[in-house]
Amino acid sequence: MFVAELRVHDIQISMDGRGRCLDNAKMERFWWALKYEDIKIKEYVSLPQSCCGVRHYVKFYNSRRIHSALQYRTPDEVYFGTCNRQTRAFTPIF
Repeated sequence: MFVAELRVHDIQISMDGRGRCLDNAKMERFWWALKYEDIKIKEYVSLPQSCCGVRHYVKFYNSRRIHSALQYRTPDEVYFGTCNRQTRAFTPIF
């Protein structure tokens, strides 16, 4: 069982008491965005191309993509407590 292996290495398990990962909702939302806003529409043909594309998307997601749950700010703005002064040429889709 993988949980036993995690405990052997003193790795904190990110699940509730029933073994569900309900506290990972924000991360699950990120994986959805990555999958449907990048991977499925780009059709990467090689591993190096996909690595570069995913790296680019993560940078975009954190520094340029506004989030309604963050009062239409970027994760970087919230985390670093700054205001991104660039003009936003798109409207939120969520």
